[in-house]
Amino acid sequence: MIKYIFISIIGIWMVVFSFGAKFAQGADELVGKGKEIYTQKKCSMCHKIEGVGGKIGPDLSDEGDKGRSEEWLIKYFKDPKSSMPEAKMRPVKGTDEELKALVAYLMSLKKAK
Repeated sequence: MIKYIFISIIGIWMVVFSFGAKFAQGADELVGKGKEIYTQKKCSMCHKIEGVGGKIGPDLSDEGDKGRSEEWLIKYFKDPKSSMPEAKMRPVKGTDEELKALVAYLMSLKKAK
C-alpha cells in the first residue's frame, strides 16, 4: 500500500513539474519574441536598456520593477496619451500577441539584487 502511495506521489510530482517547465519555457519564448519586437520597432531610438539606446524616452532597464500590469502597459502602448496625457511617445502598432510579447520582455527587465 505504501509503495502505491509513493509511486502515485512521484507520478503527480512529475506531471506538475513537467507543466511548470513547459510554462517557464513558454514564458522565456515570449520574452525572447518581445525582445525581437523591441528591436524591430526601433524602441531603442528613444529608450535605453542597460545604458544602450536613446535618451528621449525613459530608461527601461528596470521596467519590471515599476509595478505596472500587463493590461496597463498594453493600453499605454496602444494610446499613450490616454494613460499619461504628457506622454511624447507615439502609439505602438502591432497585434495583441506582439504587444503581449513586448510587455513580457519589458516586465522581465529588473534591477539586479
